[in-house]
Amino acid sequence: MLKTIHLFRHGQTDWNAIRRIQGHTDIPLNSEGQTQALQLQSYFQENAVDLFVTSDLVRAHETARIANSLLAKPLHVSPAFREVNLGELEGLTLQEAHEKFGVESWEKWTSVDPAHSEFCFPKAESAKKSIERFTAALKDLCLKHEFKSAGLCTHGLVMRRFLHSLRPELQELLPIPNCVVYKIEWDSEKELFHFNS
Repeated sequence: MLKTIHLFRHGQTDWNAIRRIQGHTDIPLNSEGQTQALQLQSYFQENAVDLFVTSDLVRAHETARIANSLLAKPLHVSPAFREVNLGELEGLTLQEAHEKFGVESWEKWTSVDPAHSEFCFPKAESAKKSIERFTAALKDLCLKHEFKSAGLCTHGLVMRRFLHSLRPELQELLPIPNCVVYKIEWDSEKELFHFNS
């Protein structure tokens, strides 16, 4: 049996707009982010789901709530779907991060090359750890909940890392703008996720 998960990023925050690094810092949607979340309503009317799941951070939870407001499906909240813990990067702008840690370190951090999967900044979560956390939580969701299709609201970096882990041959970074949706499938017989986009 196949289960479909519509994986989507939260709407814009004020920190997104100025490229300030959020991580676990709990920043709400701005007005643009709320508008983006409203536009997801039509997507989910055309792509029906049985339930929604979201990170517990307010920007994701609010996006999922708005996206679900017409369908009114069950909404589950889990900290396991949070953004990557960004440690000492949190609160810095992109330019400040480059100045403090160097562009080479930033490139390793954002790389999807498995060779850099254990690299991380001080007090941060590595790519390897974040992918393991996210994958385990998503597998648990598929095993414990009955659904044919679900909407999952999460965050940009963990979303990109997870999707690239399913398609390691993809060399170019997947675009993950606010409220983008990617569709993946869970094969219950093989206990594997598939991402074909």
